[in-house]
Amino acid sequence: MGTSTEASLSRVERRKARTNKRLLEVARQLFSEKGIYWAKVEDITELADLGKGTFYKYFDSKEQIISALVEEGLSELLAKTEAAVLAVSTDGRIIPNVIGARVDFFLAYPDYLLLLHQVRGLMQLQVGVAEELRVIYAKHLSRIAKLVKPVIGSTSAHDVAVAIAAYTSGLMTYHLLFEGIEGIRRRRNELVLALDQSVQALLKAGRPRA
Repeated sequence: MGTSTEASLSRVERRKARTNKRLLEVARQLFSEKGIYWAKVEDITELADLGKGTFYKYFDSKEQIISALVEEGLSELLAKTEAAVLAVSTDGRIIPNVIGARVDFFLAYPDYLLLLHQVRGLMQLQVGVAEELRVIYAKHLSRIAKLVKPVIGSTSAHDVAVAIAAYTSGLMTYHLLFEGIEGIRRRRNELVLALDQSVQALLKAGRPRA
């Protein structure tokens, strides 16, 4: 009986995991296509072919699924960035590798790029979800700051982390909107070089640590 119960629970948990994943994938697609302000819970459940009640078993609101997507995306991005830093042969490659990891992540998941572009605006608003998003994003920047700290000289590690995140997202979003994903994929190395040069200019300015 115990084994049968455990197997049954396992199937239930697997089904729940699939449903949760489906909702996140569909929401990410819709937020990229329609925007986080215009996509509705009903749009998510319709595209996912699930009942509205099912959505609320997993998420309390549209804002909560936005937070879950941001946390999921930044966690995956951080893992790829940390792996890229571990692969460096010299400290001088840390920042280019951090930038390269971000560029490659957004090239693989352009919908995350557009989601984070919208979320940056949402974080400026004085609404409940904005604070939660700011906390998630601040933790991500803190981890990036630790990765670049060995090579920043007299500049604040936090300043450099913010610059890398902002420069990368800003430049790639601009080119994505005007050139499309295939256009910026062909220019991957050019983008990494341009972003690295922008960050190096910040380092040369040598601002005191915050």
